[in-house]
Amino acid sequence: MSQDAGQERRRFFRIDDEVAISYRVISNDEMTKADGLKRNEVEPASLANELEKMNEISRIHFRHVEKESPEVARYFSFIESKIDLLAHHIIMGTDELFVKTIQPVNISASGVSFAVSNALNIGDIVEIKFILTPSLASIKTFSKVVSCEQDSDQFKVAVEYSQLGDENRDLLIRHIVKKQMNDIREQSD
Repeated sequence: MSQDAGQERRRFFRIDDEVAISYRVISNDEMTKADGLKRNEVEPASLANELEKMNEISRIHFRHVEKESPEVARYFSFIESKIDLLAHHIIMGTDELFVKTIQPVNISASGVSFAVSNALNIGDIVEIKFILTPSLASIKTFSKVVSCEQDSDQFKVAVEYSQLGDENRDLLIRHIVKKQMNDIREQSD
């Protein structure tokens, strides 16, 4: 691995987190075919991803309402909590990935490291789907295996995203920043 490649992977903050994650090894042909389909068909965003985008926009408006009318802001906050609760129950009840595969990961906006039961080869292309918590935003990406090391009875695999859209990268960055802030807050309490 070149020094530039190592620095490239480290340009984003990395955090330890727990996410629902699944993967499958794919061939270069499958990746090329999937890439062609993605350009022709825009995959609809998940409910959680759309809610997360809306939350980002509404926070700006919410601050203004909070200054002008704190009572109205509390009511809006309550309504938003109800919507989030309903969305979480819907997503958790319908997404099999979330129920079965929550595990610790080390994640950044450029890649993710997680445990697998069977060794993967460096250079393998994997399709990865993961769900971030607590937002339940869903991300699907193609990634390249950059390392795989035995860790007791499992293997610790690290992948670098090959195809991750700007929207999903922004979503990941926001998630990582929020998680870091929460961790810092918890440590100071």
